[in-house]
Amino acid sequence: MSSIQNLLSTNEHILLDGACGTELQRRGVKTTLPLWSAQALITNPGVVQQIHEDYIRAGAQIITTNTFRTTRRVLAKGGLAEQAEILTKRAVKLARNAVAAVNLNYKVYIAGSVAPLEDCYRPDLVPALGQAEKEHQEHVAHFQDAGVDFIMLETYNTIGEARVALQAVKEAGFEATVSFVTGPDGNILSGE
Repeated sequence: MSSIQNLLSTNEHILLDGACGTELQRRGVKTTLPLWSAQALITNPGVVQQIHEDYIRAGAQIITTNTFRTTRRVLAKGGLAEQAEILTKRAVKLARNAVAAVNLNYKVYIAGSVAPLEDCYRPDLVPALGQAEKEHQEHVAHFQDAGVDFIMLETYNTIGEARVALQAVKEAGFEATVSFVTGPDGNILSGE
């Protein structure tokens, strides 16, 4: 049985960590666009690890890597495109270090965060699906030797981009969860 299937089959309730970006802001760390929370991987990696540790101490069974904005596309907007793999792997290492530092008597799972390539609130900005497929494949590949238990596809706003991201995850041999951003009508932001 795989790691995420094992967790789901043996627990009635699963406690996930909370938001990293919001917590970085609360702790006074700069999170401006375009890098948003990824900026902390450069300027305040210790705070990122501390946030993970705090969530674990609060009972989180799954912590999510601070990789929401570590794609080449986003980092290019900040002049850091060539840092995509380095920052993704750094984020995973910080999560793994946090698990080791807290040293609990139960397994804490690490989910690699893979977000939409553009703004999760703007379905009109989703790139052509062929291009999105290539970019998601690259980002997911950065997780392969980094040590995540599964991938968490977060806050998708179109079914098309979620599908190509999920396909990249499957091709890389990972399991995944998928979440969408919905509007007040219950549909995802694309209207689907």
